Formats: sequence, structure tokens, C-alpha cells
Amino acid sequence: MEIRVESDWTVGQLIEFEREQILRVNHEYQRGLRWTEMQKRMFIDSIFRGYSIPAFYLHKKQTPTTLFQNTHFDIVDGQQRINAIYSYCEGAFSLLNPSEDSGFRFPSFVKDIPCPWGGKRFGELSEDLQNQLKNHKVVVFEITTNNENSIIDLFIRLQGGTPLTPQDKRDSWPGNFTEFVLRVGGKSGVDKWFGLPLFKEIAKVSNESRKRQLVAQIFMLFWTVRNEMKFCDIKSANIDAFYHSMVDFDETSREARRFERICGSLHEAMHGRPRIVGHYLIHLFLFVDSLLDQYAHGWEHHLANKLFEFDKYRREAADDMRNRRATANERYYSEYGQLTQTRSDDANTIRRRHAFFSEQMLKMLSPKKLDSVRHFSDLERQTVFFRDMEICHWCRMKGNSRRVLWEECEIHHVTPYIHGGLTEIENAVLVHRDCHPKSKADVEEFHQWWFSLRENEVVKPTVSGRKFPPPDGTEAMFRYRDQQHMGEIRDGKLLLSGRHEGSAYKSFSAASVEITGTARNGWKDWELKLPGEEIWVPADGWRRGS
Repeated sequence: MEIRVESDWTVGQLIEFEREQILRVNHEYQRGLRWTEMQKRMFIDSIFRGYSIPAFYLHKKQTPTTLFQNTHFDIVDGQQRINAIYSYCEGAFSLLNPSEDSGFRFPSFVKDIPCPWGGKRFGELSEDLQNQLKNHKVVVFEITTNNENSIIDLFIRLQGGTPLTPQDKRDSWPGNFTEFVLRVGGKSGVDKWFGLPLFKEIAKVSNESRKRQLVAQIFMLFWTVRNEMKFCDIKSANIDAFYHSMVDFDETSREARRFERICGSLHEAMHGRPRIVGHYLIHLFLFVDSLLDQYAHGWEHHLANKLFEFDKYRREAADDMRNRRATANERYYSEYGQLTQTRSDDANTIRRRHAFFSEQMLKMLSPKKLDSVRHFSDLERQTVFFRDMEICHWCRMKGNSRRVLWEECEIHHVTPYIHGGLTEIENAVLVHRDCHPKSKADVEEFHQWWFSLRENEVVKPTVSGRKFPPPDGTEAMFRYRDQQHMGEIRDGKLLLSGRHEGSAYKSFSAASVEITGTARNGWKDWELKLPGEEIWVPADGWRRGS
């Protein structure tokens, strides 16, 4: 890479090169225009006041033609400033006037300085002021290189002012997965990155960068569930790692084609309806992936109505909980709505949400199985697998809760199929393949245990719930600012370990205040692993009995 520092460039030269399209925006790494009109006005005002402005970085390119060398410059750093200069000189906006603009607070010393350009468009300036602007010297770093990756690296290092979002940075990374996400999510100004209709028309996302991040998150979950039968964290650092692992991603692969097929099916089902927020789109996508091959067509016509019915129950439950009213839909709050607010991008949270979402949507949608015999569909098996926290219920009956791997799992009819038991989720439990009850005695033993368990369960409270403390021996965990804090319930108190070793608290909130230094509801901070259990559950979920 060769870099020449040029100090003889002027604002007028930038204007002329922009007008002649010699200055170009490389959409491979540039974000597009982001500055507000106020930022533009302030920048031009700074030039008139003689303030130092940052240097411009331009990548010099020469394209040979039959007659001559055609030279142009890709803007590496300075796109927003060049656009502000050019649009002002084209009369797009007027400048600030310190003596009249009440919407912007100028310091007193600025108001006292004469400002003959204040409040004026470029065409309203005197000839001397126009020349003052156009003759203003700027520093330009001219870069010559054939290595585009080095330019991208320089671009990332230079970013300041309006910072790049994590997804903006990913958009400039090399690799086939980057190209796939850009094409599916879309990016304005680049025809080849057109964006699929699902994300252009259906997804309710605030900006294009977040839309592409949502595409990456959905694909991560889709890929991980299909290939590893588990959920993954979809935090920023995990997205970065996934991008790196997918450098050689094949856009013609079976997974890529299926992903786009699901996008098409969802767009057709939701077209013309209100836009869908990200968490619903995530779970709808995974739900439809499981529906496509094992259920007869027809469910597509009812999917939108059932989703909005689900959303209505969620909203009603949230309102009831806020106003401390009894509700018949408490699970829509504790098993879904609440989990969109706390650690919503955590694998365990997403798994819990999806298990409940799939269970309820299957009930409401009632799709017709292609094979309606005694076997559970993959969607039903997945729903039970995640609903039952990957724990074998035969082992649980024997007093030893053990985890089930997907390749080892089977689904047991609580009431046997031959005795009229339906192949429905309400009649299904997760067991190891080797634990699956087969003999008449084992089937009857499990049946009696299951219904005895249901009858003896404490009725789930809808508002007040259980109180502190959980049973002695319960382990507790609180993740805060990338640190994990551990504790245990002993003698009715929460005892912390690590740097808080020996501290004992009579509530989760007291422990949270000690750790964070802020007042907060500790029930929403901590996770619990009860004695004899293998899974972590939210403390607030335990309190409510869910």
C-alpha cells in the first residue's frame, strides 16, 4: 500500500470531483449517508470559522480504456463530510445563525463573533464568502493499492464520529456468509443486495443494519437447531464468531436454499398483515421450518391470524400481571413475554420461548399431519424435547434427573396409544431411548407416577407466588457485565462465593444491589438450580411456579 499526503486539495476540488463522479462510494464497506442536517450545518460552519477538519482518505484507482487511463477515487473516510459540502453548495440547506437559531445553544463567545454566512444558503453568500469556502485547503491521503482487503481494514480502523454498528463492520468482512446476509437482508444503493421480501416488507426493524443482524441471528439459530439440535446465544460476540466460522459458506447449499424457501413461505403467509417484531420472526421461522415437510398444505392461510391471536394473549397476560389481576394466560407472560425482556438473546431463554411458542401455535393452528398414525412429528418431538428441558422423565421418576441428547431421545405416550392415548404434546414426555417404558408393568408404573405428580403439584400462583428463600442447597447464578456471580441458599440465606465470599443476604435484591451498586429487582437477575435438578431456571419463574 502506498500513501501520499496531499495538502493542496481544496473544498472546490472536492465539489468538482463529486459533481463529475470522480469521487465514488464503495458500497462493499461504506454504510450510506447518515449525517443529519444539523450535523451538516455544523460542519460547514466549522470550515468558515477556520477550525481544523479531519483529513480525507481516498483510494486512487485507474481503469485502463482503449484511449486513456480513467482515474477515480473511492472514498475510504470522509463520505459524510463530502456529501455535506456538496449538498450545501447545491443549495440543499441554509447555515445556522447564532443570533437567531433558538433551537441550538451557541456559547456566548460564538454569538459575539461576526457571522456573515449565518442563516444563508450557498447562493445567498457574497462572492468573497463563496470563494473562501471553495479555496479552503484540505488534507487528502491518496492511497494506491490493489489489495482491497487492506482498504477495508483501513476503513474499519478510521471510523469515528458516527460509529459503525457491529453489523456495519460485519458487512465489510470477507467471506461468502457476509455476501449471503447482505443479499437476504438488503442494502440500499446496491442492486445485487436487493433483500428478500420477508425482511424488506414483513420484518419490523428500525434500520437496515439491524435488519441484516436479524438475518444473521435467525440463520445462526436455524443452522444450529438443524445441525446440532440445540439453541445458541445470538449476542454480538457470538454473531462475530459465526461469521468467522462461515467464511467458506456455500450460498447454493441445502441449508441456504431451504432458508430462502422458508423466507418465501413466511412472506406469502404474512403478506399484507402488520409488520412482525424480531422475536416473533425468529420463532415463526423455526416453527415453519419444522412444518414444511411433515404437514399438509393449508396451515399457511391461518398462520398470520394465529400469530396475532398468540400476541393478543401475550399482551393481555402482561397487562394482567402489571395490574396484579388473576389471569388465565399467565404462561404467555412467564414463558414468553417476560423472556423477551431479560437476556432475550441467551440460548436458554430462546429455547424456553420457542418451546412454549411451538406448543401453543400447534394447538391453535392444528395442522394436518401427512402421516397421522401413532408417531410424533419432528416438530412435536422438538417441542417436547425443549419443553421438558432435555431431561428424561423415566430417570426423574426414579429420582435421578439425567440429560437426554437429541440422538438418544424418544417420546413416550403417557396414556398408551393402544389404550386410546392421543399423539399430542399434552400426552407426550421425553425419555432416553433405553429408558422408554415397554413392558405393561413399566407403562402402568409411569402412568400412575405421572398423574400422581400432576395431582400433587401446587397450583401455580398468578401474582404473588413463592417467597424467598428457595430450598436449602439451591445454587444461584447472576450474570452481570460479562461476569458470573455464584451463590447457594443455606439456612434460608443467599451465600455468595468468589470475591463476595462469606456475604449472606436475605433476598436476591439485596445481593444484586451489593454486586451492581444500583437498586433493582433481584428476582429478575438470578437463575436457580434446585437440589436434585440439572437445569437452571429463572428465579422469577420459580417464584411464579412456572
